[in-house]
Amino acid sequence: MNERMEQEMNRTIQMLRASMPRKSSRATIQVLLRLSAEEMNGVLLLVLFGLTVLLGTTAARLLSQPMLTAFYTAPLPGLLLFCRYVLYGNERMRELEETFRYSYTEMLVGRTTVISLYMLLVQVGLALALHGTNGADFLRLALCGAVPSIYLCALLLLLASMIRRQKTVSAIAVALWMALAFLAVCFPVEQFLCRLQTVVYGIAAGIGLIFYGASVWKTMTERDLYVVSQG
Repeated sequence: MNERMEQEMNRTIQMLRASMPRKSSRATIQVLLRLSAEEMNGVLLLVLFGLTVLLGTTAARLLSQPMLTAFYTAPLPGLLLFCRYVLYGNERMRELEETFRYSYTEMLVGRTTVISLYMLLVQVGLALALHGTNGADFLRLALCGAVPSIYLCALLLLLASMIRRQKTVSAIAVALWMALAFLAVCFPVEQFLCRLQTVVYGIAAGIGLIFYGASVWKTMTERDLYVVSQG
């Protein structure tokens, strides 16, 4: 394709965008959650749930560090789902974003919310499994896994709304998790996590939820980028 043909295609796209009707209102959160949930593969969700619990209990038995296991294992399924359903950007489809029914930012919030709710279920299941096998306090385990998961979701939501190259966001997400894993190797993270009181985890989770809510608000107030819902 030469430069002249590319310019002609760009002009055609702009003409199509100008002729398409605009949305008069935003979609409701119920609609976005339904559309986002329908995108998810149920078999994949079940497999991830089972593998996360199996990995967590196995690692806790081998390392005898249930808090550390909860902290590092709980965010993994969410990270994988983000890469699969949010950070899979199709640049060619993005050229026609403004011609579709639901905006990219709306679907981004819907997908992130569904993944966050799923991660909550995974954390509860993982905490129950670790409590049963290691006798650690269930609430502390659940909050210990929830804290990194909440901040990860909020940060990825912000990055996905600001950075157009989704592969870059995927690389950043993986790098963040690897950096945390590196800290566990170099420092006594398990001892540090065990010393923290349950209320500290609760406060950290509360601040994370505020950060998450601010990320949702910022994303929803960004310029609309329209994409088709993936069925």
